[in-house]
Amino acid sequence: MKFSLRGILIGSLGAVALSLAPQAVSAQIIDFGEIVLTGHRVQIVHNGGGTSDSTNFNITFTNNVEGCDDGDDDAIATGIEVALSPLSCPNFCVAGAACAGAPITVFPFDYVIDPFVPHTVGGQTYGTFFGLNPIDVGPGTVSARIGKLPSPPYTCGSWNLNVEATGLDLSSITKNPMSIWLNDEDDSGPFCFDINDAIIGNPIPKGPKVRRGTHRR
Repeated sequence: MKFSLRGILIGSLGAVALSLAPQAVSAQIIDFGEIVLTGHRVQIVHNGGGTSDSTNFNITFTNNVEGCDDGDDDAIATGIEVALSPLSCPNFCVAGAACAGAPITVFPFDYVIDPFVPHTVGGQTYGTFFGLNPIDVGPGTVSARIGKLPSPPYTCGSWNLNVEATGLDLSSITKNPMSIWLNDEDDSGPFCFDINDAIIGNPIPKGPKVRRGTHRR
């Protein structure tokens, strides 16, 4: 599997155990790309430098191609590439548009999630993935779960994707806006989407353990 984001200098991806629900994307997203982002929640956790950072994001997206290009646009069947950039889309192209030929830049988070292991339970189709980052090396890991959503008419489909990652250097992502990039198997993108409300910062410190006193009668 080879996506055009691979031609733009690639960073790294891993996994962290967080669970985030998507929220609505602002209305300024321009709906003329093959892939459209319709919901998101992104968290960047800085843990003190090196490759100790982590991220979790939950996104909802639709592929507007009718017929799925023989499966190449089906995110569960053929995978999805995801990347995060510290820069907003206008530094490269118009938000929501295909960004082929974008200037070379470093993506501190970039991973091809493929293959998903497909499951169907109670009529619900979803896929799961787990891998090492760097691939086959680690120590970072990448885990993901993707679920098929009801598809709008004349589209390939809509999906909800949750990705958890550890072992990253996300020191370049310090403020909003940042951007998320998506591409599919037929390499129709990549497509860039601005994120204006990412949760960025240090992990929430754990409080001291509270001992329960012994009750005496």
